[in-house]
Amino acid sequence: MKLTVGTPLWVAARVLLAARVDDFIGRWKKVLKTFDVEDVHDLRVSSQRLREGLLLFMPVYPPDVSRAARMVRKVTRLLGGMRNTDEALIFFREMGCTLGEVAAEPLAPLMAGLEARRQDECNRLRKGLTALDPADARDFFTRTAARPLIFPRPGIPVDPFTPIASFAAVSLEERLATLLALVPAARVEADVAAQHKLRIALKHYRYRLEILSFLIGQGYAELHATVKRYQEILGTMNDLDVFAAMVREGGLPSAGECVILNAIAARRGRLYANFAEMLTTCPLEGVGDGVRRAL
Repeated sequence: MKLTVGTPLWVAARVLLAARVDDFIGRWKKVLKTFDVEDVHDLRVSSQRLREGLLLFMPVYPPDVSRAARMVRKVTRLLGGMRNTDEALIFFREMGCTLGEVAAEPLAPLMAGLEARRQDECNRLRKGLTALDPADARDFFTRTAARPLIFPRPGIPVDPFTPIASFAAVSLEERLATLLALVPAARVEADVAAQHKLRIALKHYRYRLEILSFLIGQGYAELHATVKRYQEILGTMNDLDVFAAMVREGGLPSAGECVILNAIAARRGRLYANFAEMLTTCPLEGVGDGVRRAL
């Protein structure tokens, strides 16, 4: 079904959530066959997009739609451990090659531990995803997506017959306001917690933007690329913080630990400089203005 700016919210919700469900279940089945690094990552992103869609359209569904959101979150969490381990393995392998023996030898025990953890995570993920059963999940999510309300929920000031464009404008503004409030604290280089919160807020805004992208005309690709770039920079900074903690807790020889931590700190510093520059050259307020004009 072709959606337009005037499509009633309840109709658009059903169509858009159905598309997200199909993508999620398809990637779930693929992971059960391959457990490939990229496939796991793609399923995790798909699960986050579906959950954002459920949260976005929750006002026009019965209250028990929250059960679907919880189930998706369970899958996301199942995938999280394996994703983190895979990212750590990729990073430390690269660091061993870049820094040579001074890093490769001290990192060997840490890498061995990560390899063992990866196998444990794979077994846990296989067991968890199989126990949930993608066929049953498809039926459940499909039924959920197909039953939006056509009358307003008590206490929820959202009319299911509101044009999707009007609803989109308000819901995107809500996500934008949340992330803009986090920017001042995230500007402080040492405020790791604030940068982590901003990364999560950007992720939610990006996925909401993607779900509603059919409403955004010329300029969407550039706006989306800017949000994605912010998220990638902050995401890598967060990963580096996690990797640094692994090194500190890994019992490495002091000389090797020092070299590795210095390299991580230098890389994080460069990323923070990129982040700070983006805040000046491509401010997030400007992204919000661009989305408003395009809607």
